[in-house]
Amino acid sequence: MSIKTFKASILINTKKIEQHRFLVPDELRDDQVLIKIYYTGICGSQIMEFLGNRGKDDYIPHALGHEAVGKVVAIGKKVSKVSPKDEVILSWIKGKGLDYGGFQLTNVENNKINFGPISTFSSVAIVSENRVFLKPKKMSKVEAVLYGCAMPTGAGMVINQIKELKKKHKVCLIGVGGVGMAALLALIKKEPEIFILEKNKKKQQFLKKFNINLIDFREKKNYRNFFDFCVETSGSTHMIEEGFNLIKKNGKLIFASHPKNSKKIKLNPHDLISGKKIYGSWGGNCKLDNDIEKIFEYFDKKNIFSSFGKISFFNLKNINKAFKQVISGEINRAVIKF
Repeated sequence: MSIKTFKASILINTKKIEQHRFLVPDELRDDQVLIKIYYTGICGSQIMEFLGNRGKDDYIPHALGHEAVGKVVAIGKKVSKVSPKDEVILSWIKGKGLDYGGFQLTNVENNKINFGPISTFSSVAIVSENRVFLKPKKMSKVEAVLYGCAMPTGAGMVINQIKELKKKHKVCLIGVGGVGMAALLALIKKEPEIFILEKNKKKQQFLKKFNINLIDFREKKNYRNFFDFCVETSGSTHMIEEGFNLIKKNGKLIFASHPKNSKKIKLNPHDLISGKKIYGSWGGNCKLDNDIEKIFEYFDKKNIFSSFGKISFFNLKNINKAFKQVISGEINRAVIKF
């Protein structure tokens, strides 16, 4: 292999990420693919890990990152899905192919570090075959990073889980981060009447260009039992509950939030008896071996990257700064460029 070493961002403890250097293994495991990373993104799941909000983390210290785009450098003996030089999208969403689980690498300081079946905050990624997907040729590299998480989850919620959506319907979208933005773009294509609940003032200003209805949080009680559908992506159990209150008696709430591990939601049982429905979303119910191309075609193969609002680029050594800006809401999306 021409690549001998690589740097990776390692979660050492809550809110503490360090850069470690590793030797590329002489031989890959049978199920593994070695990929030179172009771009990787930070999303809500990594934020949760960084803040320690996913409960006890038994794998610290461990590598981070679960969405990226890059080029295949080498493959394990049993890998048949991709070949060296293929440009690929990496995702936490499982697809076809082999997966023998996580592994450990020893850094140059001789410390053992845990790696999962996918980790992407690194100049080189070693991932299982079932987390690797061919990038459509007409899709730009920088746009492709969105298809590892935000696009399949957000757009998938609309395309795969609200198939009955019509122009006559009223839809409330709660939270417009990366997943929420993907959901919004998919909703706009369907042309229902769209309302948005978003607390961040900067995001509110950006959203005005879409000519949609922004709900003042002080007035949300006026929209109780008003919507046919609600898409919730804020990461708050309180807002999942609010979304359930906002839908009609025969309405449907889809949520992809990752609230803090200890948090629970409370619902009125009578609302369920009356016909309200609530569904969680695991990656927008996407099967990425087919759905990456499907979603790309849904958007007429247009580059939707600029539609996501303020996206800032960082190098790997500034990843802690990137996390802080995403958490504060200063930027809508952070992308690490290699």
